[in-house]
Amino acid sequence: MPERLEAYYIAEDGSKKVPVMLHRAILGSLERFIGILLEHYAGKLPVWLAPTQAVVMNITDKQAAFAEELTLKLKKHGLRVKSDLRNEKIGFKIREHTLEHVPYLLVLGDREVESRSVSVRTQDGSDLGVMPIDKFVDLVRVEIARRGRVELEETTAASKIE
Repeated sequence: MPERLEAYYIAEDGSKKVPVMLHRAILGSLERFIGILLEHYAGKLPVWLAPTQAVVMNITDKQAAFAEELTLKLKKHGLRVKSDLRNEKIGFKIREHTLEHVPYLLVLGDREVESRSVSVRTQDGSDLGVMPIDKFVDLVRVEIARRGRVELEETTAASKIE
């Protein structure tokens, strides 16, 4: 509102003119929206919004090659995955990535390498057990496709029953 700000400029003819004021805050709006999302989800973004959807962790150095192979395979399936091959205890790695709110933690030990599978944990601490890689990919794809709509549909269906 240039009038309320008493903004003016001097035109070529020497008269005072009220300018046209344009206001656009694209980045400010985007930052506020992301802040609202983070607050709504308490930092635990769902898998379809999370910047890192899964972390592949090895227990010992013997599983490092399979961990890298698995990371590449999951990336080829379109998932946002990182690998944690540091020489740290697995409990430390799990705790660290849980605090970072990574939706899925994939743990690789000797049994998983031998069976070409992964041990899957969620960010809320649930252990989904050992599953084949393709089953994990399908699990994540289904969750991404839903984008949280199942909860809304279940709530709506439950309210209709009452």
